[in-house]
Amino acid sequence: MNKQIIAHLFELWEQIGKHTDSFNKERGFAFTKPEPDSWPSKVYNIEVGQINIKDVQRRIRTGEIPNSIGIPECENTKQLLESNNFCSTSKVKAMAMSTEQLYYDDIDESEFTLVDSKNKARIFARTASASFGYLVDTSVVQSLINKENMQLFLGRCKDDFPSCGMVYLDQNGISGIHMIGTKAEFQGLGMGKKMTRFLINQSIKSKSNTVFLVASEAGERIYHKLGFSTYGNLESFSLTGP
Repeated sequence: MNKQIIAHLFELWEQIGKHTDSFNKERGFAFTKPEPDSWPSKVYNIEVGQINIKDVQRRIRTGEIPNSIGIPECENTKQLLESNNFCSTSKVKAMAMSTEQLYYDDIDESEFTLVDSKNKARIFARTASASFGYLVDTSVVQSLINKENMQLFLGRCKDDFPSCGMVYLDQNGISGIHMIGTKAEFQGLGMGKKMTRFLINQSIKSKSNTVFLVASEAGERIYHKLGFSTYGNLESFSLTGP
């Protein structure tokens, strides 16, 4: 299951890269690098027997490719990176749940709005950047509007939109929920939980029997309570030193 969840995430990164003209497939790896270094700047799909790791190092140092490599649980890939001055920088949990016989009837859909305009894309980018602490560029979000297999949403609170989230339906008919965030001043009000439940409902409407996500260690506990199970990790590495 870990490989399926990570493959779903890599597929999402590839699709975003194609929509932003920033996807590149090389021998032994792929990368997505929207300018200006916006989410999701990542190297992924590492093939140990094919990749020229020295060339990757050089191109990272020149800024040609992102200095962030995402890998599923794979000891050979990890050893390759660690033996070439790459260090682990983060680890998130690969999670999944079944949606059979599940639907949240208590969700008020009027509290959520579909991102379907340039102005809403700007708000989504601002909310996501504030929630996650890294750049989510408006131009990237705009490129994802009105795509058949992607939906981006904002959560409303009075006159503000302090929460965000998205659903991606992959080529296997499985939905993943992503970019679930809440601005700091609105955290603790249950808005992230509401967004998650709303996105699960949207996945069910797409006839997905399974929902994937990746979560931080803190988020893992929350998602467990909603019925998600953990299936290993996605680890990120960055080049350090000369």
